[in-house]
This record gives sequence, structure tokens and C-alpha cells, in this order.
Amino acid sequence: MRWARLFFAACLLVSVALGLVAASDTLTTRPMSFSAGNGLAVWYANGCEGCHTLYGQGAAFAPDLTQIYNLRGVDYLREFLANPSAFYPDQRHMPVFGLTVSETDNLLAFLQWVGEQDTAETWPPRLLQVRGGVGLDSGGVSDTTRGTIPEDPVGRGEYWFKRPPAICATCHALTPDVVIVGPSLAGVATRAGTRIPGMSAEAYFRQSILDPSAYVVEGFEDVMMKNFGQQLSADQINDIIAYLMTLE
Repeated sequence: MRWARLFFAACLLVSVALGLVAASDTLTTRPMSFSAGNGLAVWYANGCEGCHTLYGQGAAFAPDLTQIYNLRGVDYLREFLANPSAFYPDQRHMPVFGLTVSETDNLLAFLQWVGEQDTAETWPPRLLQVRGGVGLDSGGVSDTTRGTIPEDPVGRGEYWFKRPPAICATCHALTPDVVIVGPSLAGVATRAGTRIPGMSAEAYFRQSILDPSAYVVEGFEDVMMKNFGQQLSADQINDIIAYLMTLE
């Protein structure tokens, strides 16, 4: 029996040693390369976190990109960044940012670095599918996580302007001359009434929400979501219009 105890002790020591080796490997940091650091600057300069999350941090308007480099590969991502609309015709798509070759290389290096970190091995915890800012696999966002929805139409409109499923603030600023993706909506209530002869501001807003391709502001691409009519209820659309009508 003595040999059995010695064998057990030896196995235990080997197991502990292997555990320590595994732990030390887990704690190993992966430093960011110079190109990945420049890619991080590209990420921030183009406001990528305004739509995407990394490790769940950012705006969940578009998919989490923690594992995107590993899932799609460099060739796919390079083509996608050059022409996002070609991959999803007739659907909501990412705007073209006009990145240089160097900026694209650096951004891809950054996304590769993100996917190589230990944290990325367990993230995302489940597949993230986004439609209009609400994860399909989450069953929508509950009122408990959204907060209290205001009772007055204008308050509700402002609420949906900043939150899914509308989340207009992701692409539109309320400060004059500030461009995120789409044009600033500062003073839009005044401009909307003069855009199309014979069309009121309210009618213009409704048309722009339900059929955003009908009137694209000069100098901007036609990248607004085309399915708000399905994503938003009639009451939500009315509330958003009521809020936009106050932006004089």
C-alpha cells in the first residue's frame, strides 16, 4: 500500500505543478503592438464605440466585435470596411468611413489584439444578434433595465430618441454642426417645414422615419435604417415626432 500512497502523492504534485503552469499562462499579458495602438486611435477617432461593443462595453446598436477578427478573418473585414453596403443590400448598413490603407491595417491589428486577450476567450457569453438596437436573443429590453418611461409624448419621444429600438442619438447629434453619422438635428423642426414644398414638418419627419431614402440630406449617405416601420410602434413614432417638433 505504501507504493500506492507514493504514487498518489506523485500524481498530486504533478497536478499542482501543471495547475501552476496553467495559471501562470492565464495571467500572461499580451502587450499591444504599435500598429494595434494606432488602430485603437482609429477606433476612437471614428466613433466605433458609438455603435459597437468590445467585451460588452460601448453602444449595443451593432454587433459586439470582440471576436470579429477570429470569426471573419482579415480579408473579409478589409472588404467590409471598404464597402459595407455590398454585404447587406437593402438593409441597415455601416457608413463608409473612407479609411486609408494604413488606417485599415491598424484597425484590423487592433481588432486582432482584442480577440487575443484572455478576456476574449469567454466573451461574448452568447451570440449577439442586433436588430434596431435590441438583441434578438434577449427578447428585447425590459422596462426595469430601461428605466421609467415618461408619461407625456414629448418626454417619451426624447426617451426613445436616446434608447433602443430607435436610439437616434447614436447617429444624430443635437448640437449645431456636430456630425456623428447623420446630420445634426439641432433646429430640425424649423428646417423640416421648409425642406419639401407643401409638406409640413410633421409629415416630413414621418416620411423620413418610415422611408428615410426619400429625402437624403445633401452631403450625407443613405445609411439610415429602413425598417423603423417594423421596429417602432405607431405610438413610438408619434412620440419621436412630437419630440423632434420641439427642436426649433
